[in-house]
Amino acid sequence: MTDQGTGSWLAARFDVSFDRTTAAVAAMVLLDVGWWLLVVDGHLPMPGMMWLMDQGIPMAAPGAMERGVFHVGTLGAIAGYLVMWGVMMWAMMHPAMTRFVREYAAAHEGSALAVTTAVTGFLGGYSLVWLGSGVLPLGLDAVLPGGIYGLTRAHTSLVVGGVLVCCGLYQLSSFKQSRLRTCCASVDAHTNGLGAGFANGLVHGGSCVLVCFGPFFLLMPFFGEMNLVWMVVLTGVVALERLPDWGREIATATGLAAFLAGLAVLLVQPPLPIAFGM
Repeated sequence: MTDQGTGSWLAARFDVSFDRTTAAVAAMVLLDVGWWLLVVDGHLPMPGMMWLMDQGIPMAAPGAMERGVFHVGTLGAIAGYLVMWGVMMWAMMHPAMTRFVREYAAAHEGSALAVTTAVTGFLGGYSLVWLGSGVLPLGLDAVLPGGIYGLTRAHTSLVVGGVLVCCGLYQLSSFKQSRLRTCCASVDAHTNGLGAGFANGLVHGGSCVLVCFGPFFLLMPFFGEMNLVWMVVLTGVVALERLPDWGREIATATGLAAFLAGLAVLLVQPPLPIAFGM
């Protein structure tokens, strides 16, 4: 078979066109696989891990990572925590962001190199916001009596039920819905370069933090950031919320589910599958 014949045979059986939108989606998928491999294989800084193990505190316990950071008590430990948090957030947010990045690439009116530069800048700014957002759970741990771990262990049903109710109310709020609409809005035609893309990423990242405040900053710290089951569940929730046609309904449904689950925990106080010791 000739080279031309081979090409025709392949073209008839496979769609191998690789335009800018396909490249953007492929890059996002590959990046996300990389982030998840780092998380699952444990290739992340975990300040205070040996001390936590000596204390018999599981890494997946509520507030365990924050407790380890403050035990070490150095700027290096805080920086390590922020890197760990950032990688986890990138892994969890990339599926939700794939559609937007695809549209951002499609709306660019420049060359392939210009598109790559703009998208790189956008993802850089976006990722920086999520890395910096790790100061929120650290700050929460610092102000709570006993920290997240101590408070949740002492009043498990009250704390878990309370954060579920708060998360549900946040999901149902008009503020959350307005942020979600902004996050899912279509992208206007642009010719952004690296700097403008970076600025767009900062703004969009801030909006995404507000959209995800309930699941990531109310639930995750009190359910355990290193709990892979909850990571996968919350990744699915925030990804489904970004579907243009279903986003509002998904956010409302998860809000109602969290609110009712929180009330049930507060009223019934059932045994909860949360481990505080090994």
